[in-house]
Amino acid sequence: MSLLSVTPAEGITVTEDDLTAIAAKLGYEFKGSEKAEYTTLLAATCNAMQFVQEMDDYQPEPNFSLAPRENIYFPEKKDNLDNAWAYRFIAAHKSPTSDLLKGKTLCIKDNICVAGVPCLIGRDISSKWIPKTDATIVSRILEAGGIITGKAVCENYSTSAASFTAATGAIDNPFVKGYSAGGSSSGTANLVGKGEVDLGIGADQGGSIRIPASLCGLVGFKATTGLVPYTGCVSNEATIDYVGPITRNVLDNALLLEAIAGVDGLDDRQRAGTPSRDQVPKYSQILLDTKDAGVKGLKIGILKEGTSSKLTDPGVESKFQEAALVLKELGAIVEEVSIPMHEIAPAIFGAASKQGGAMGRAGRASGRRQVMLTDLYEDMLPTTAAAMDKMSPINKNAIFAGEFCWHKFPNVYAKAINLCRKLTDTYDEALKKYDVLIMPTTITPSNPLLLETDSAITKMSKTIGKLENTCPFNATGHPALAIPIGFVPAEAEKMKVPASMQIVGRHFDEITCLKVGFAWESARVWKEF
Repeated sequence: MSLLSVTPAEGITVTEDDLTAIAAKLGYEFKGSEKAEYTTLLAATCNAMQFVQEMDDYQPEPNFSLAPRENIYFPEKKDNLDNAWAYRFIAAHKSPTSDLLKGKTLCIKDNICVAGVPCLIGRDISSKWIPKTDATIVSRILEAGGIITGKAVCENYSTSAASFTAATGAIDNPFVKGYSAGGSSSGTANLVGKGEVDLGIGADQGGSIRIPASLCGLVGFKATTGLVPYTGCVSNEATIDYVGPITRNVLDNALLLEAIAGVDGLDDRQRAGTPSRDQVPKYSQILLDTKDAGVKGLKIGILKEGTSSKLTDPGVESKFQEAALVLKELGAIVEEVSIPMHEIAPAIFGAASKQGGAMGRAGRASGRRQVMLTDLYEDMLPTTAAAMDKMSPINKNAIFAGEFCWHKFPNVYAKAINLCRKLTDTYDEALKKYDVLIMPTTITPSNPLLLETDSAITKMSKTIGKLENTCPFNATGHPALAIPIGFVPAEAEKMKVPASMQIVGRHFDEITCLKVGFAWESARVWKEF
């Protein structure tokens, strides 16, 4: 029996009722003998589908003898007071190829594959997905001598800018108990912020590295599209997927970026201009070599629209303006620049991410040449009412919105992707004049954590003020670095939480972003600023 045939293979059954259900969705009525003929053709189409479904999958397999995973367990509450750890384990390479990260401990966001270790993606511990492959960045960390000590909890399906949606419990801000650590890399930020690990890895699909870094007094870097391979990380929408470092200082951030960056030959997000592994700049050494020069002579544009929203917290804006003045004192040319399109960038990002994300979460992403996490889709799909009952309001809203918008606005995704390119060109035009653009990372500070009884609208509202300045650069692909710049008043009287400055550079010019952050950090102790 040919797999490409008009005759169904033995064992494949498709009924006329199956075809009628499909036609009904399209409003089509069959004529004459069409129904019987197309039922046969539909069954024949399934020949190849059934054949491929029964084949073994093909994912890169790690060498457990060289990099074993030892002592895998889910920690008890007494050892995990802030709910920030997912599964604990130890992974270290027996023969690392470099000592770039020698002896440094790391946590990995729990939407990133570590073969042999359960991956929850913010779901409850009854979830059964155990990845078969390592993310490229996991392999690189181990090869560089890093020691991975566990997975850090992320928000439910990695979809929230606040830290209350993970099924395993809300995650506290490391500075103020009862306040949000941001999201969706909430566990990573908490653990790095408390010093339980030396370095952390987050993933960013709208700000999920930079937002937790902003709220938790950390350095978070979303690099240029493709610089860090996304292979082996759970995708939302490929055009906005990023993975990268969360650290306590800029030099460590540069070191970790250097360890994980460069082409892997598997991720089709890695476009022209992405360096090969041996061409990745020695970011940390460059920072040390150029420390004396700092930012002298650099042109820095303060993005006017980065603080123009009515939602901007006065304390955040004031602290940001003080931080910008430091760069001027250090010898940079600092002046205001207006990019009006920045104000509507979140809408463009939202259209692309809502519709694209709906397809990705449904396992319908197509046109990709990458390692597909088929075992995850087997675990997650189909999306049932029982599964949705376990989801956070933010994730439920994403599913409802995505499905509805594909029906109501079927051409908007394509237009949004084109407008992302226009948005990119707009920032690029400003970056012809300025070496970097700066703005607050988040325009509002950390909020108090929510109650289980709060409404869906109340819970959704706590993400407002968090993505406005971060999500545009997921859409455009520009490198964006978040650094802490001091404390600002929290909602509660006498409480203070961190504030952050975002530094945005030209494509593949991570080093200039790092230089600006390093110069600021070297000149001021942010906790005292």
